[in-house]
Amino acid sequence: MADLHLDIQLSLELRMAEFKSDPEKMQEVNAFLDELFKKAVKEAGQRKEVEEKAKAESSNSHNGTKKIGAWSSRARTSARSFASRLITTICNCTNSVRNVVINKN
Repeated sequence: MADLHLDIQLSLELRMAEFKSDPEKMQEVNAFLDELFKKAVKEAGQRKEVEEKAKAESSNSHNGTKKIGAWSSRARTSARSFASRLITTICNCTNSVRNVVINKN
C-alpha cells in the first residue's frame, strides 16, 4: 500500500488536493474501492439467493401444511384444555350453588 501519511498541520482542502494529485495514492484508493464494491455485490447476491430459497421453501405447500398442522395441533390442545377447565369450573360452581340452595330448603 502506498504511503498515506499526510501533514496534519495543513488545511483539509490542501491535504485533499495533495492526495488527489498523487496518482499512485488515487490508484490504490480506486483499487480498494473496486474490490470493496465487488465484494458487496457478491454478498448481496448470496443474501438474495438465500432469501429466495427460504421464500420458496416456505411457500411449498407440503412444508406449509406441516407448519400449519403443528400450530393447529398445539392450538387444538390448548383450546381443549381451556374448554375443559372452563366446563369444570362452571360445573363446580353450579354444583356448589345447587348444594347451597338444597341445604337452605
